Amino acid sequence: MSELRLTTDWSYRGLRAIILENRFLRLIILPEAGAKIWQITYKPHDADLLWNNARIAPARLPMNSRYDDVWSGGWDELFPNDEIATIAGDLYPDHGELWTGVWQAEPFESATEVSVTLRFTTPISAIHIEKTILLRPAEARVFFSHVFRNGGNSNFPFLWKLHPAMAVTPQHRIDFPAMKVLLEPAFPGTLGGAPERNTWPSVRVERCEVDLRTIPPAEQRQLYFFYGTDMKAGWCALTNTETGLACGLKFDQSVFPCAWLFATYGGWRNYNVAVLEPCTGYPLNFEAMQKAGRHKELAPGGSFMTQVLFTIQDGVRSVGAIKDDGTVMEAAEEVLR
Repeated sequence: MSELRLTTDWSYRGLRAIILENRFLRLIILPEAGAKIWQITYKPHDADLLWNNARIAPARLPMNSRYDDVWSGGWDELFPNDEIATIAGDLYPDHGELWTGVWQAEPFESATEVSVTLRFTTPISAIHIEKTILLRPAEARVFFSHVFRNGGNSNFPFLWKLHPAMAVTPQHRIDFPAMKVLLEPAFPGTLGGAPERNTWPSVRVERCEVDLRTIPPAEQRQLYFFYGTDMKAGWCALTNTETGLACGLKFDQSVFPCAWLFATYGGWRNYNVAVLEPCTGYPLNFEAMQKAGRHKELAPGGSFMTQVLFTIQDGVRSVGAIKDDGTVMEAAEEVLR
């Protein structure tokens, strides 16, 4: 029996579901809910890596839904904006056009891979998007390829952001490469009072040094939001220090020069989740991002493509680097505050 499996005759909460599996991983993808990856399970540990909102189920949602009020978790993508924005004269909905879209899905299965290619044309910006999610045998890695094409007749400025909501506990640890930490003044959370600019991994709040790698207990009701800039490498990661299971994203820094972190450890709506967000620019205010020249732009008829790797590795307690092939390198031994 092949260790690869593709399942297309299944549904979840009334939504069409596509399941990709190999020996190590099981992915559930919901094309009708914005092509959301609902769950990634590491089968040897029976560990669900993504956070799913126990109070809100995934659903087909109308454009202009308020993201925070219907956020079911899983792995979404944001394009061409984060907060509501006017771009090239048009008003764009909260968190963009992708997450409420009904995507076309083309599954594929062979002896060497199982995959699904998802396609969507944005209703306002007329951008054609194609992404393929692929598993190979005997690899705890998920391969993504994205292509964006501008079907309009003018330059289109945009933000694009990956938005995987990760399940966390106080046994988890977050790792980034060396980088600067820029707080968002409009969204201070519980880091309010800290300097706006900091160096990963610590922020000084009043007389306390906050180690951003650690996950505080939910009873402490912490809420963090910041931009990681001037990154020395293109990766971010999360490790369960108790089980030794690490997972992380490896990405092209020419496409994603920064990574945001939104993390609520009981501090917002009693949720306990960390969202690691490789992004094409910052801040979340589109006008400010564009004014600073940190946006991306697609020429009429133009396109760009990139690849992203999500890797899972057992037997580590921290992440110091992720190689291009997805190999996780453990961080040097150090004491977390």
